[in-house]
Amino acid sequence: MPKRLISLPKQALRAILTNKGRSFLTVLGIVIGIASVIALVSLGNGVQASITKRISTLGSSNVTVIPGGGFGPGYRTQQGGQGSSGQGDRGSDGGGMEHPGSGGPVGGGVSSLTFDDLKSLQTGKHPQIKAVTGGVTGSVILKKDGQDRRYSVSGTSASYFSINNLTTEKGSLFKEADENAKSRSVVLGNDMASDLYGSKNPVGRTIAIGNEAFEVTGVLKKVEESGFSNPNAQSFIPNTTASDTFGSKNLSSITVQAKSDKDVDAVKADVKKVILANHKITDAKLADFSVTSARDMLSIMDQVTGILTSFLAGIAAISLVVGGIGIMNIMLVSVTERTREIGLRKAVGARTFDIVSQFLVEAVILTLLGGLIGMALGAFIARTAANMIGFSAVITANAVLLAVGVSSAVGLVFGLYPAVKASRLNPIDALRYE
Repeated sequence: MPKRLISLPKQALRAILTNKGRSFLTVLGIVIGIASVIALVSLGNGVQASITKRISTLGSSNVTVIPGGGFGPGYRTQQGGQGSSGQGDRGSDGGGMEHPGSGGPVGGGVSSLTFDDLKSLQTGKHPQIKAVTGGVTGSVILKKDGQDRRYSVSGTSASYFSINNLTTEKGSLFKEADENAKSRSVVLGNDMASDLYGSKNPVGRTIAIGNEAFEVTGVLKKVEESGFSNPNAQSFIPNTTASDTFGSKNLSSITVQAKSDKDVDAVKADVKKVILANHKITDAKLADFSVTSARDMLSIMDQVTGILTSFLAGIAAISLVVGGIGIMNIMLVSVTERTREIGLRKAVGARTFDIVSQFLVEAVILTLLGGLIGMALGAFIARTAANMIGFSAVITANAVLLAVGVSSAVGLVFGLYPAVKASRLNPIDALRYE
């Protein structure tokens, strides 16, 4: 490597350290710009990763059918009724009526999905379908420490638990036979069981849902909340029982589990075909239901968070332009102050390339130093903010490379004009400059 190239960084560092205060203020603009970009991009990536994780808990091979799409041909509705309010007596530990309902259940709602749709998908004629469950949602008011509290009640198929990887901590889950028999059994989410019974074992006790007593057969193990539903805070009863309890003949949703991730698209098409036929709808555009998968939601959320992250990073990058202008101003001042030095260098044989290189190297060193400090500061800000908000910041190699590349580019672009101006000085005029 030529000695001239080795000496350039040394000369640049010497010139930078000669004016430490001015160099610090110059670097500060780049530090703020890079730190802003790194922090915002890392937080955006963290939000994206958090959303992806939550959606993934829904099951990457699950397909969800929800009512909606207009009042087309074959649209069926059923307005869920309200049960009468009931006030039971607290029973003994041996299974009496504990936490009795003080208000009737609220459930049903308007839906185009029926139990016939559910049965059509459970026939076993669809080889790519592993399991199917249908839900009837509602709620009930129960007594908690003398206060009325509303709790969510979900009517589900027995397969719901396996589809959503839910297991019991105590007791057992209800089975398909309980659905057929319209059993009055209830499985409590972990948080709901703790809320109602504290440290006591709720299995074998009864609670009132509407005017009926339901026996607690099991308590679910605590699971991570998906963001779309929280099984820990719900209770589950057979959907056939829920249909009678909530006065609804229709389902609020149907979940279909494909045998593998690669079968999801085929299952979506199959499910849509079956339900369209059930509803006697020939034009798919007039469907009174929607079929989605976790992958669909992930794709949409990735696009949204990606756009937001890019937008925020773009706003933060404006500060890099401001920092670059600061570097240009300082380098112009440096050229003016070192006019005689430049004249002397040219007088003893320095070429235009040598002068340009010297000032460009100074500008690049300043911006690279600012970039490195900015990366460290941005990572610290991102992690601190993420911990306060409650998720992890994701600092990617691309973000780091972008910061280094942008800071170097800023030095080259905004240092070029002062460097060229310095190289064009007439050596005689420069030596005479006062």
